Amino acid sequence: MTTRSILVASPREAHRAVSELFQQEIKPHTSKGAAGRLIWQTVNDYHRHQLRKLFHGPVLRDIAFQIWVPDPYTGCRVRYVPLVWKRHFAELFIEPDFEEYTTRDGEIKVREKRRSTESLSDDDFAEFLLQVLAYAVIEWSVVFTEHDHEQ
Repeated sequence: MTTRSILVASPREAHRAVSELFQQEIKPHTSKGAAGRLIWQTVNDYHRHQLRKLFHGPVLRDIAFQIWVPDPYTGCRVRYVPLVWKRHFAELFIEPDFEEYTTRDGEIKVREKRRSTESLSDDDFAEFLLQVLAYAVIEWSVVFTEHDHEQ
């Protein structure tokens, strides 16, 4: 009897793990007639959701509402929407990741992947969120408002 346990913390990790499990374990055994059991067990079901809800909700909302930046073309003060701030913070605080690709000529090149909060583990995302909060407070004097959260 073979038992395999894989800890996943993102949809991408889960997809990769299930694909690997299918190729290496499930397909070879079931093709020979063996039966097996797949079990999904949540370890920390709301941590990821709560962190992302905080970031995409009150944190980005307060930043977008309170920060006025001079427009480079008109000189007028403007505010940016939360999505712009999210991309800005990803560029500031998420380490770059690179991938190789082959051109139509067969040449192998390297390019930087888009920096995404989705690629971060829960621990990395918590650190990213702390960096965003500190940056907003120190650099822009953002005051984060308290929100009543219904459970």
